[in-house]
Amino acid sequence: MQRLILTILLLATNASFAGEAASREINLGKLHQRYVKAGYSTMDLPEFNKRVAFSGVVIGGPTNSFKRGPDSANGGILLKVGVAGSENELARMVARDAATAEKMAALPSGTAFKATCTVAFASGTGYIPLQDCVFP
Repeated sequence: MQRLILTILLLATNASFAGEAASREINLGKLHQRYVKAGYSTMDLPEFNKRVAFSGVVIGGPTNSFKRGPDSANGGILLKVGVAGSENELARMVARDAATAEKMAALPSGTAFKATCTVAFASGTGYIPLQDCVFP
């Protein structure tokens, strides 16, 4: 009986990670345009509270792109991101766990990356908050 339960848990875990990896990649620039059009609110976006895969570029360096403090999760790492060819901040990422936070902290300004995150609630900010982020 314990083996059956373990097998079911293992299959469920693999299925959840496979679903995350299989997410269709969205265009961060277009998502931000729709966010602006929606009056700077994520609640009206179909991606709200859902996992999205996307490509981005780190905006700024570790000294000015990361926030450390009690209001930031996972060791205080907050990554400001945009798209290639632009200096505009489109989103802010918070890591799912400490290991991902370490990877985020090591990314210098201008680095391209791929990630999967949950689109969090925002109203009135110029950027889209992305939480629970991981790198594939």
